[in-house]
Amino acid sequence: MIKIKKITIHEFRGIRDITLEPNEGNFAACGRNGTGKSGIVDAIEFGLTGNVSRLSGRGTGGLSVKQHGPHVDSRNKPDESWVLIEVSIPSLKIEASIKRSVKDAASPTITPDTQEVKEVFAHIAQHPEFVLSRRELIRYILSEPGQRSKEVQALLRLEELEKVRKALQKVANESKKELPSLEQARTDSGERLRSALNISRLNEKDLLKSVNDQRAVLGLNPITTLEANTSIKDGMASGTSSQHKPIPIAIPKEQAALDMKTLRKSITSFVDQIESGLADDPASKIDELKKDKQLLENLSRESLLQQALDSFNGENCPVCDKEWDDHDFREHLAGKLAKLEEVKEKRAQLEVALKPIIQSLETMRTAIQNAKVYGPRFKNPVDVSSLEQKGDELKSAIKNLQDITPLDEAESALLIVKSNFSAAEKTIAVLEAEIKSLPEPSKQDSAKEYLTVGQERLDTYRNDSLKLKTAKERAKIAEAVSIKYNEVVTRELDEIYKQVEEKFVEYYRKINSDDESDFTAKLKPSMGKLGFDVDFYGRGKFPPGAYHSEGHQDSMGVALYLALMQHLLGDAFTLSVLDDVLMSVDAGHRREVCKLLQTAFPNTQFIFTTHDDTWLRHMKAIGMVKSKGLVHFRTWTVETGPSEWDSKDVWTDIDEALVKNEVKKASAYLREYLEHFATEACDQLRARVEFHGDAQLTLGELLPNAIEALSELYTKGKEAENSWGNKDNVKDIAAKDKLFKAAVVASQADQWQINAAVHYNSWANLDKKDFEPVVEAFKELLEVFACKKCESLLYVSPGKGPVKESLRCQCGEVNINLIKKDEKGSST
Repeated sequence: MIKIKKITIHEFRGIRDITLEPNEGNFAACGRNGTGKSGIVDAIEFGLTGNVSRLSGRGTGGLSVKQHGPHVDSRNKPDESWVLIEVSIPSLKIEASIKRSVKDAASPTITPDTQEVKEVFAHIAQHPEFVLSRRELIRYILSEPGQRSKEVQALLRLEELEKVRKALQKVANESKKELPSLEQARTDSGERLRSALNISRLNEKDLLKSVNDQRAVLGLNPITTLEANTSIKDGMASGTSSQHKPIPIAIPKEQAALDMKTLRKSITSFVDQIESGLADDPASKIDELKKDKQLLENLSRESLLQQALDSFNGENCPVCDKEWDDHDFREHLAGKLAKLEEVKEKRAQLEVALKPIIQSLETMRTAIQNAKVYGPRFKNPVDVSSLEQKGDELKSAIKNLQDITPLDEAESALLIVKSNFSAAEKTIAVLEAEIKSLPEPSKQDSAKEYLTVGQERLDTYRNDSLKLKTAKERAKIAEAVSIKYNEVVTRELDEIYKQVEEKFVEYYRKINSDDESDFTAKLKPSMGKLGFDVDFYGRGKFPPGAYHSEGHQDSMGVALYLALMQHLLGDAFTLSVLDDVLMSVDAGHRREVCKLLQTAFPNTQFIFTTHDDTWLRHMKAIGMVKSKGLVHFRTWTVETGPSEWDSKDVWTDIDEALVKNEVKKASAYLREYLEHFATEACDQLRARVEFHGDAQLTLGELLPNAIEALSELYTKGKEAENSWGNKDNVKDIAAKDKLFKAAVVASQADQWQINAAVHYNSWANLDKKDFEPVVEAFKELLEVFACKKCESLLYVSPGKGPVKESLRCQCGEVNINLIKKDEKGSST
């Protein structure tokens, strides 16, 4: 991918204007909370991807880069809010740049504008995971298995596998859902066919006997076998038995009469059942449930859960629209339903009691459907609206009785079915009379009616049967494909996650080698989920959040992230932005993280943000970042953005305060800067500082120690150069030492412990005239701690160890040997 050389940020987020120069190396931004560190992270992410993750996705409440990317004072000037990132591209061995404004975020300016360079930037835009914050750590480590699977698969670019899995599961679910309605359609058409053929059971033997009796009337050959394409009317058009030409018959009298007879019979049978108390048992069961409030509440809950289970589309809960994994959702609801066993048993008993009623109602409804079609076909049409109304009532009653809940509606359905059929019976009587008045057909015409209507209903039954058969085969195939796909994907993911798991364990062991050198872990992929269990000191494997501390969880997150990125990008993993990801990790383990990054990822440029000065100094001490590879923010204001710990800025702030005669403010600026400076000086000069358990040191404990350390180093340097006979070097060091001592005397910093009158606590009480010389004295004192040429702080090399070899600066202008001749000899 790329390495960043330079970043220029203008009017973006909390930054007004700043330029940073990582120069392809590691870089760190340090500062207290609220000083602008995250603005750098956002700017890098925006510049390279066009997006800012903290302004998009879950939990952002409608925030957007377009509205909230520009600095608040430039929110109406998106064209003035931009980021320019200059990079090197190792794979192409060239340098390039990308400039992106909020106004045209989707159309960055890329230089050089070549296809290969644009492809590099397009590639990194597809990998926003190069930015890692603690939010991402939590997603990888503590999220639910289903969500973790999404996050990890998205990082590994495997999300298409999950999309296909969901699509296949959705097809399988929907294929199953359509079966009940198709089965009911076939049952209804089968009942209509049985009724039209006037046979007691719908089977091939009875059907052929009845059909062949009618074919014999027409002199047609009998049908011996009923195949899928057999027509029971076969040969009828050329039949020779009838002496009359076939005439169109609007209403087949015998069939119509048979349909009316079937309707009458279904009504009579149902009324007899009701009068014999068929509805009494379910009515009493409903009444029992209604009296028990807890049972009633649980029944409603059970019904809702069951409906949700039946209506689930494989992606979103039908009740709250929350996104769910199919397996997780069904498992979740199955667990809830299991807790409602008592009400489930009561429901099952009620369903058994209602079943014969529902069957009778369905028979009646089918009979009404068959009968009502004749009304409009008479010369003087018969109004069948009462039958249609009754049919609708029965349809509604069937649904309410099948659903059971709400109980009031089921109870009402029982009352409806008990009601009389007077209005419908009047219509039935009119239809029967009209049918009776039709001319009597000849035996041949009756046979033709029989075979014609029978063939129509046989075609419908065959079509419904074929639809059901096709749907069952489709559902079977869909389920088999879904299962097979899951098996294959899980097997492949097992191999991928095994490799990631091995690297994760290796990295975590290195970070925590002091107490978890035998650490193990297990990534367990399954249908849409990724289980993650880790060893807890040999006591077993548990989820990361079960027993491990936040610090361990953070280091797990970093280790897993690095393992994933290594697997995903390999040698192309050349850039990573770590946004305060180790805030819960202790100092010792942070050092181990640094070692890991240096050894395992020597070709990766890491950009850190941290609020911890101690960790920043450690990264400098071990060479993780260079002195020029960092920015240390002092303050932030909405007007100016972040300000660095820069002596020029500090002295300007002090001067401006003094111009306004604000001595108290000026003294606060000076003291705050001296604390920062003294901390850095003690660190660079390896000064002896008294240990505090809380690591909180005052200015009086820092600056005098830095002064003492530099004084001792100059003395040691003169002694060393004397031993080598380098008189000119001795004179040079003596001159530096003289300037240094004069500056110390002028500042009186070495007198703080013995003279309260010159102590920094008294500065705020001085007037402007008295305080100005103090400022000048300390300005001169701080200058002698630095190189005049490169202005970098003098530092001891090496940064740690038993021997101090030299005192030097970044540019090499100052390079004072600290090893005497005899010491050099003995060391070799």
